[in-house]
Amino acid sequence: MAEELLRSIKQLSKERGISTDIFYSAIREALITVSQRYFNQDADVQVEIDKEKGKIQVYVTKLVVREVEDPSYEINWKDALKHDSKVKEGDEIKIFLPGETLGRVAAQTAKHIIMRKILKAEQQNIFDKYLPLTGTIIIGEVRRIEKDNVIIALDIGEAILPFKELSPKDDFQRGDIVKFYVKRVFPEGKGPLILGSRYMNDFVVELIKKEVPEVSEGIVKIFSVSREPGVKTKVAVYSIDKLVDPVGAIVGMNGNRVLSITKELRGERVDVIAWSNSVERFIASALTPADVINVKIVDSVNNQAEVTVSEESLSSAIGKKGINIKLASRLTKWNLQLTNRMENRSKLIQKKL
Repeated sequence: MAEELLRSIKQLSKERGISTDIFYSAIREALITVSQRYFNQDADVQVEIDKEKGKIQVYVTKLVVREVEDPSYEINWKDALKHDSKVKEGDEIKIFLPGETLGRVAAQTAKHIIMRKILKAEQQNIFDKYLPLTGTIIIGEVRRIEKDNVIIALDIGEAILPFKELSPKDDFQRGDIVKFYVKRVFPEGKGPLILGSRYMNDFVVELIKKEVPEVSEGIVKIFSVSREPGVKTKVAVYSIDKLVDPVGAIVGMNGNRVLSITKELRGERVDVIAWSNSVERFIASALTPADVINVKIVDSVNNQAEVTVSEESLSSAIGKKGINIKLASRLTKWNLQLTNRMENRSKLIQKKL
């Protein structure tokens, strides 16, 4: 039985990626817990595991005496003779745990302790591996859907994408390969230890970093992001290298980079905006695809501005359900008020940005 158990340890260790020492420690703890019920709660139980021969011995060492004062450490001479016919008073004797004492209850106790140790070791491995990946994008396969929550299988362990962390356009089935942002890694828990998100702005930021070398290398910087998941995202960028066009770097040749990002976002539109230290110019760009004629700073303390657009682009400036103006306001951190009226039409060309 011991040989079979020790062989199983090697196999389980390989399958679960857990050190065999964890299993041996679990077995030792389990046997001590069970044995103390047989010997005495205070008994000094010893466990010897011979990994080479596949043998396990559990015993307590007691002093042979004429009269027992402490049963935890002493044994009566007559009782000691049952274990060793040659024993004498004053000798120390090893009393081994009979194999048959590990009945159903004892076996269940041992199993519980071993599984608890294995689970703890697995959780520690997951935590150690994925904690450094917090704030990055990783990939996994959909294992199952539970109450609209997506459970992702990883190399080790699982991640969960709660319904609230999904984009409205996300519709995953078992077996799908999914990219997601690692929002948090828990040290322990009953379910998946990794909390993922495809809803956060940071998910888009990390997608851009993976797709655009200029961003991952720090040449092109992301100033701000505003997003309505499943509908539209606006990204403001700038370059620290005058020779590198920040918008062009994100969009890519023939739009291939931004199209790749849009595809991962399930068709969510991505507007790439050139950030400018000129507030007026930045606001004008943020309202793309609208034709902005003029930006007037109304209150610089409370960040309020009035934006004049052409009559033809008023609806596009507002966007469906007001989404364009809302995202532009978030992107620039300015409260934007739209108008298509120009007080002085003669200055249209000079005012146009």
